[in-house]
Amino acid sequence: MTTAQETAEIWRQSSLVDEDTKAEIDRLLANENASELEDCFGQPLAFGTGGLRGLLGAGTNRMNLYTVQLTTEGWARHLEAHPEDSRSGVVIGYDSRRFSREFAEAAAEVFAGHGIPTWVFREVAPTPLVSFELLRRKARAGLVITASHNPAEYNGYKIYGSNGGQVIPPEDGEIVNEVSRIQRLDEIQRLPYAEGKTKGLIQDLGNEPDADYLDTLDALALGSVAENRNLGVVYTPFHGTGGRCVPTLLERRSFAVQVVTEQIEPDGEFPTLTTPNPEEEQAFELARKTANSGHDLILSNDPDADRLGVMVRNGDEWVWLNGNQIGALLLDFMLSRMQQSGTLPENGVYVASFVSSPLGKRIAQAYGLQTRDVLTGFKWIRDAAEQCATQGQQFIFGMEESHGFLMGLHCGDKDGVWAAMAFAELCATLKAKNSSPLQQLENLQQQHGRQLDRLVSISLPGPEGRVRIQQQLQKLRKEPPRSLGGLVVESLTDLSNNTCLDLQTNTTQAGPGLPSSNVLFLQLEQDGRIIVRPSGTEPKIKYYFNLRGDDAPALNALYERLVQDIVP
Repeated sequence: MTTAQETAEIWRQSSLVDEDTKAEIDRLLANENASELEDCFGQPLAFGTGGLRGLLGAGTNRMNLYTVQLTTEGWARHLEAHPEDSRSGVVIGYDSRRFSREFAEAAAEVFAGHGIPTWVFREVAPTPLVSFELLRRKARAGLVITASHNPAEYNGYKIYGSNGGQVIPPEDGEIVNEVSRIQRLDEIQRLPYAEGKTKGLIQDLGNEPDADYLDTLDALALGSVAENRNLGVVYTPFHGTGGRCVPTLLERRSFAVQVVTEQIEPDGEFPTLTTPNPEEEQAFELARKTANSGHDLILSNDPDADRLGVMVRNGDEWVWLNGNQIGALLLDFMLSRMQQSGTLPENGVYVASFVSSPLGKRIAQAYGLQTRDVLTGFKWIRDAAEQCATQGQQFIFGMEESHGFLMGLHCGDKDGVWAAMAFAELCATLKAKNSSPLQQLENLQQQHGRQLDRLVSISLPGPEGRVRIQQQLQKLRKEPPRSLGGLVVESLTDLSNNTCLDLQTNTTQAGPGLPSSNVLFLQLEQDGRIIVRPSGTEPKIKYYFNLRGDDAPALNALYERLVQDIVP
């Protein structure tokens, strides 16, 4: 097996590697920092919940021109080996990050080298628009160059299948196997971009997909244009792609929209943000400064516009909502409007990632929907939605607590553009009734049971961090706690081997039957639970707390005790 140093030397000596990359490799080799060299060249980038994602830099475990080419070469070989008669070609989009356009062109050149046609967006494009265009064109596959909500030093590579969703097993493993067979960079087949365009293998996509996409979203609207006119909205795309579609869609729905001018233009440096993540309240600082007394709502998207962030007015204050709260409000709004209009199907299904709040499931069941839990990663929600169709059921809504939402099947991934419109209409509808999102959240808690949902993420970067994450998980497996925060721990479910250990009787039975994943469930008494897993997109270990009770202060106090007991 080739060592990290040997792999680095191979890259350094290759005539295909540019001089800047070779200089970076020289620095790594001369630095005698074995840990950094191992982190860069000791392993390939791994598929996570959102495709490939990594730091920009030299090495097989970094995002760079050569890892993009290698991955695309393996993927192209896979597509050649698994043709679909009615589909061909790859739709390629990208966000505003460093080198995103260059990586998109590099991928198109490799596909062209294999004679596979591509349609490449001329400008940055939201991920849901790329997925929508893949489906509209009946393409064989799609690619989005993005690292979603990660900091500026990251980029990524999302692989989409012909269903518009990101690939799942076994296809992702088959692509990885093809990539692993490539031993040298000179095995990569490439056709220069200009030549690919001349031969018709590479075609530009301008703004022509936008009209169909916006028309489709407009048709999904459940609000009232008259009520929308009375809601003031501040919007920011966090220097990403959302500015391409969201302001236009909101204005079509008659909202008064004020964009955050400092953040409306695409900029991969994200100069006004520490991180472009709508899951973090501090990212809304400029949006809050932009808002005035005439604004009721702040909306944001992450750089590829598949996630939605929200702040709502509460008197003179702004309140940030987490993904579970946004999802519960959207779900109830959708189902209530469909019920009122007589369009709520009897065979409807709600799908959520298993780390999402149980409140969503209770809301869906109250409207007569069936519910499904899936692994984290919206690709699993798309897969479940397709299964619903084959079983005579209708997928209505999918969500993950990390601010990802989708209504219907117009695209195969979460759609922050649609979600921005839907949440704005929800707020306009509530305002017309002299209510608010916070009041509605309280109503839902009273109707379906009080729920507290919190997430604690611990960053542990580098090889040492990866080891510590695995050590923490293994400790829980080998020595599961019998009590936490004053509550009895009833069972430990391990998704890596689909087992459930009853901690009261020390007996083991089969787990929930989800695909194998490095995830632990700690079931607590009083209908509470803690879920622990490594992030699939960042060097983090995550602790999800889902607690149920009758008293909000008591739930908060319990949460604090649990964090103290389980988070290192």
